[in-house]
Amino acid sequence: MVCSIAVAIIFAEIGLRVWSPIPTDQLLPFPYNTERIRRIADGNVSLGFDPDLGWRPTPDRVRRDDGVIYRNNHQGLRADREYDQTPPLGVQRIAAFGDSFTYCAEVTQDDCWVAGLERAWAHTEFLNFGVPGYGPDQAWLRYQRDGRPLQPCAVLIGYYVEDIDRVVNRFRPFIDPADSVVMSKPRFLLDGDGLKLLPNPTTDPMQLGDPRRVEQLLGDHDTWYFPGTFTEGPLDDVSLFRLAKTAAYRQSRAALVRTIDRYPFYEQQGEAYQVTGRVLIEFAEQVRSDGATPVLVVFPGKRDLLTNQEGQPPYAPLLAWLGKAGVATIDLTDVMAEEVERRGIDQVFAVTHYSSLADRVVVEHLMRALPSVVSTTCSPG
Repeated sequence: MVCSIAVAIIFAEIGLRVWSPIPTDQLLPFPYNTERIRRIADGNVSLGFDPDLGWRPTPDRVRRDDGVIYRNNHQGLRADREYDQTPPLGVQRIAAFGDSFTYCAEVTQDDCWVAGLERAWAHTEFLNFGVPGYGPDQAWLRYQRDGRPLQPCAVLIGYYVEDIDRVVNRFRPFIDPADSVVMSKPRFLLDGDGLKLLPNPTTDPMQLGDPRRVEQLLGDHDTWYFPGTFTEGPLDDVSLFRLAKTAAYRQSRAALVRTIDRYPFYEQQGEAYQVTGRVLIEFAEQVRSDGATPVLVVFPGKRDLLTNQEGQPPYAPLLAWLGKAGVATIDLTDVMAEEVERRGIDQVFAVTHYSSLADRVVVEHLMRALPSVVSTTCSPG
């Protein structure tokens, strides 16, 4: 029996070396982007290393990508100008925090909804603190460090529906192994009824150059982590083992990723849901304690607008929880769904982010909805 099993394994191994059900370039361990880390360490990237936040727009940098120009000012904001520490006399200031939907990836600065609001709202500066790849946890930490000193009268908390994936992540490539943001991040842990900050452990990007150290240091408290994602094990030369390892990796991700009828991270008792809700509530409470008005702005993605939703969307309970906590919310889902129905999905999205047309729709909707929400701390537009 032992000999028969050994022979079967040998023949299986030979067969897998000739033909594998999973392409060789998709088997674990995945390539590790050490060259990108060197560029990050050299500062030769548009998203630079930040020891507190993980990353942020590199100050004083201009990047061109597919005809779109991205300008980061000296303060690391997406802007064509600098902003004084205090607003000029007679000018109020509103700050926007969030991810790439706030940063306005794939459209020019002039077409970005944040810049559009600044043009439409008299005597008001709009500061774009959006950062591609951010979760609401990093947005809150950036507000604490960079936003509060600039004295906004209102804070827009941009929330893309799939940002919930990021609050339980510590190393971006654990979510997407091919991600160019090869950097670590802080995250919050549940602590009784509150939160406890787990700081970014990286003080120099070159510390991320060794994938084995990265997995040992950042695998804990990262829901997306799978052992051996980037590191070879002692049996990885055996095709049968490597195939089984990759199959287990795929199965673990299948339990996390969003599908047409299920979004695991929005399960109400789950860590991601609880952390996201508490982060957004405490973020809003801090803004209020600073004398400004917090407003959550919800950005639906392609999947939210293409999926034929029956009943409530998966994030509806989260918005209800925030509403009970007194967090004002402007949900763009309905207005963007109407735009998709009117013009088609390809007109609303450039590729994965909103098009110039969609950003104009955002401006028009926020100019109608926002002034009354922030009127206690900001003058009407």
